Amino acid sequence: MLIDPIEKELKKLQEENSRLKILSEVDGLTGLYNRLAGERLINDRLQKNAGGNFMVVDVDGFKKINDQYGHLFGDDVLRGLAALMKEIFGGENLVGRFGGDEFVIFTVKEWDAGKAIEKGKELIRRMEAMGRKMGVKDRFSATIGLSAYQDKDTYSSMFSRADFALMQGKKSGKSAVYYYRELHNESRPVAAAESKGAEDTGIDRDMELIWMDLREKGRPQGAYCQDYQTFKRLYRFVERGLMRVPSSAYTVLLTLVDDKKEYVTLQDQEHLMTGLGEAIRRSLRSGDVYTQYSSCQFLLMVMGTSLENAWKVVERIRNNYSGEAKEHSVYIGSNIRPLQSADKGMTQIGDGRKLM
Repeated sequence: MLIDPIEKELKKLQEENSRLKILSEVDGLTGLYNRLAGERLINDRLQKNAGGNFMVVDVDGFKKINDQYGHLFGDDVLRGLAALMKEIFGGENLVGRFGGDEFVIFTVKEWDAGKAIEKGKELIRRMEAMGRKMGVKDRFSATIGLSAYQDKDTYSSMFSRADFALMQGKKSGKSAVYYYRELHNESRPVAAAESKGAEDTGIDRDMELIWMDLREKGRPQGAYCQDYQTFKRLYRFVERGLMRVPSSAYTVLLTLVDDKKEYVTLQDQEHLMTGLGEAIRRSLRSGDVYTQYSSCQFLLMVMGTSLENAWKVVERIRNNYSGEAKEHSVYIGSNIRPLQSADKGMTQIGDGRKLM
């Protein structure tokens, strides 16, 4: 007669232990695996069944959603996103919430990277539709970093590569899937690069990452503004290049003076130089370089041009600055020097033309 009560208590205890185990593994808001459980389960899978793809999903601009619509609405958005992830990546794939608006997906090894990328793109497309349906004014999207399994991978190594790809994606424009091995972006696939003997050592992957990091993100707008020390290094680099490849380039010194041909007063310098800097940026091409040399001077390097066109650049800057110059009775003096190869001398061509 004592057996039944004992069995009932044991059953209750087992059920309670199961409930506590689930609570310890599950994120309370979304019902997905939490970070600790996800890390353990992914490591277990890698040890038992090497393979798979690791995806880190970061919601773009989620703080703005919380600020604009409130945290309760933000919670609803995260729950909706979690449901969408489970729908797209369901089955044997593992989906977890590892931070406020950061999610991790680990796919089975039967999925190649191509399939994971396509599913990631589908998630981004459907997130946008979900956001519109929920009334989110701005585009609701995410940036996804992805890494494919490599020999002897662990949770940490795969996460690091996927997170690196994610960070590159955030710098490059967001709202896309970025693949660590190729840093693949659906709108801008990485150009093919020649490599010999590097594919099996990881060097080819390093070259792709370096290439992506070095390139300027987006289409360059206006001239290239740098500090003086960087400008000096660029100048010397161009000088060296002229020793091998004949070309034409000029440095231009622009000096802001008052009607007495003296530097403008300290109280006016910041405002007037800001305006002149903007006039320079608008007047130069994206391949030209400039720097603020002193409190009243800018130094320019105009590339691939003639002396006549260098003067035209100066006149264009003066025209773009003419309104402010007339208002404050200031003038732009100019001096021009041609760049020559490092083993040749230089000549100077200067003036102090009044800007009217």
